[in-house]
Amino acid sequence: MAQTNAMFAIVGAVLTGPVPNFILKPKKILRGSPPRAVRIGDHRFLNSNGEPRQFVSLTATQSGEVICAGTLDTFEIFVWDMRTGNVKDILSGHEGPVHGLAFSPTDASVLASSSWDRTVRLWDVFESKGGVETLPHTHDVLTVVYRPDGKQLACSTLEGHIHFWDPIDGLLMYTIEGRRDISGGRLMTDRRTAANSSSGKFFTTLCYSADGSYILAGGSSKYICMYDVADQVS
Repeated sequence: MAQTNAMFAIVGAVLTGPVPNFILKPKKILRGSPPRAVRIGDHRFLNSNGEPRQFVSLTATQSGEVICAGTLDTFEIFVWDMRTGNVKDILSGHEGPVHGLAFSPTDASVLASSSWDRTVRLWDVFESKGGVETLPHTHDVLTVVYRPDGKQLACSTLEGHIHFWDPIDGLLMYTIEGRRDISGGRLMTDRRTAANSSSGKFFTTLCYSADGSYILAGGSSKYICMYDVADQVS
């Protein structure tokens, strides 16, 4: 790791390809990279029989003791025990690339996954029960994130929408249409409700504010959109 005068450092001299996902944990850097490995520090993790997989999503419990990675090629989710480096479980059920993963911030046994098969799935990781809830969508689901209190789940889709779910009851709460927002952006004074946004692109990353009242969304443009979740406006 190279120190710099700015507030960042360059990591990855051992990598040989793009890094689509990484997580910062105390004393650890987790990163997924297609040439098909998950690296934690200097350690490389593969699946249980040694065959490589192409991982495109990555998450960890808040304690950092368990990590999960979603695959592009086999549509599976691998679960590792960080203390041993061994595979705890392989979750199957998705029918498309698993492009988003997030553990519940209030229940470390619950994992949410988003996939190009147009679903978000909730899994009980530690009980090995497999998918315990499926949240259907009309378009490919690109990413998923929990609100800090764990009582709401947000996901973005290929049609440019952000859907908000109640993860406990499995109910869709509301939807923000953000395709026009990500295409051009607007001034703060040009408030427009989500219902008026109709055409454009899609979001590939989401992040709640600390109090959960706002959500930031970014994608394949130079704009980052911030939405008031309760009012569904930007």
